[in-house]
Amino acid sequence: MNVAADGLKQQLLEKVTDLSEARLQEVLDFIDFLQLRERQGEDPVLRVAGSLSGSPLSGEAIDEELYGKETA
Repeated sequence: MNVAADGLKQQLLEKVTDLSEARLQEVLDFIDFLQLRERQGEDPVLRVAGSLSGSPLSGEAIDEELYGKETA
């Protein structure tokens, strides 16, 4: 562990000391979220963004793509 990380940890400890129990739970939940995202390796938003590239489709084109028929 490096000195900068130690300093950040100390700042976090100082800031969370004054938080209410509810806010502490929020911080804990957020840390869990960050750790999960790090374990998954890829940002889920970026996974979806790749599928959004290309030309936009109209509602009719989407229906045709999904249902295989033209709409009236």
